[in-house]
Amino acid sequence: MNGAPAKNILEMRTGEPESPERRSFLGAVTTLIGAAITAVLVGTIGRYAIAPALSTSDASGWTDVGLLEEIPDGRPVKRSVVVSQDSGWGRFNSQRLVWVIRKGPQITVFSASCPHLGCTINEAASGFICPCHGSAWGPNGEKAGGPTLRGMDSLDYRVDGDLLKVKYQYFKEGVTAKEPVS
Repeated sequence: MNGAPAKNILEMRTGEPESPERRSFLGAVTTLIGAAITAVLVGTIGRYAIAPALSTSDASGWTDVGLLEEIPDGRPVKRSVVVSQDSGWGRFNSQRLVWVIRKGPQITVFSASCPHLGCTINEAASGFICPCHGSAWGPNGEKAGGPTLRGMDSLDYRVDGDLLKVKYQYFKEGVTAKEPVS
């Protein structure tokens, strides 16, 4: 090597050295492209990974059970309700079952999920029964027998005009106390 400075491709082709303005322009363009890519990635990651954890749910949690006049007096009625849940980046709807008992103006709403292991509770001549393991409850949801450790799980309800609404909630299974899961 003779100590001569290395020539870039442009200088080899044209015989003229590359201008500093061109080099600084290409550097600025490259920096802007890199900044744009970074901004898109940060925006995407922020929106889909961080924002759901920081956002508050605007759903009230109340779901329609049906018209109050459609619920017979003195007889339990099984109803299907739609429950909305936020899960990660989406909102999902699922159908859950509830038992509604109306005695005059008094209303009781129970989850139809067995507190023992989550099977669906059915109506029986003496109240309610779980077909999976034989747990039984009286007509007011109190424990009457079987492996369940507690009575049926009651749910909060309200009446808006002539519409019955329930706030569906999940409870821990297989424990003595009624402990909400979510």
